[in-house]
Amino acid sequence: MKIKKIPFCLDELEQVSMLQKVRTIDPETKYHQVLDCALRLFVKKGYHRVSIPDIVGASGVSTGAIYNLFGSKENLARTLHQQILTGFQNDFVARLVDCETAYDKLRAFAELVYEKTDHDPITMEYLLFMKHAEFMGDMAPICMTGPFRLIRQIVTDGMAGGEIRQGDYFISAVSYTGAILRPAQLKLECVLEGSLCDMADELIANAWAAIKA
Repeated sequence: MKIKKIPFCLDELEQVSMLQKVRTIDPETKYHQVLDCALRLFVKKGYHRVSIPDIVGASGVSTGAIYNLFGSKENLARTLHQQILTGFQNDFVARLVDCETAYDKLRAFAELVYEKTDHDPITMEYLLFMKHAEFMGDMAPICMTGPFRLIRQIVTDGMAGGEIRQGDYFISAVSYTGAILRPAQLKLECVLEGSLCDMADELIANAWAAIKA
């Protein structure tokens, strides 16, 4: 019996349709798609164990497109790092608009950390656990970036206004942020169970007690 072949034109039409769908992914969508997949891979495997082909496989964006967008894996990592820090700082600054006291401002920081830990754990894992200096040696440590400079300024102002106990502003800032960030680390390590947002009042009260006047 002679087998009737499916006309090739039908396969061609399907291929054209698929190509058209791929081409509808605009550069901005590809850009964010690559960054999102790179973030997840870097956190899961570590920067040095992730290759461009890994990112291609996870994102569905071609090797050529990734190099056109970022130039190299190192530039991709730098872009991702800056995006995460800028996003965190912007969220923090937005929450400070309605805050008047040092306590309110420091509480805003804590609430942001706990909300992100509960709802965006991948980003918090990147911020708290990634050893950024291993692949970006010229980048400032997390503790010296914008959000933490803001914390130190808030503590300094709080001391000047009598809300925060007099002393070394840097040590006081570290005391507060350490008490806030440690529960986030334990939550991400599955040591501390439950929602940090639900525990926020008690956790923040303990952190504030360490530095208040």
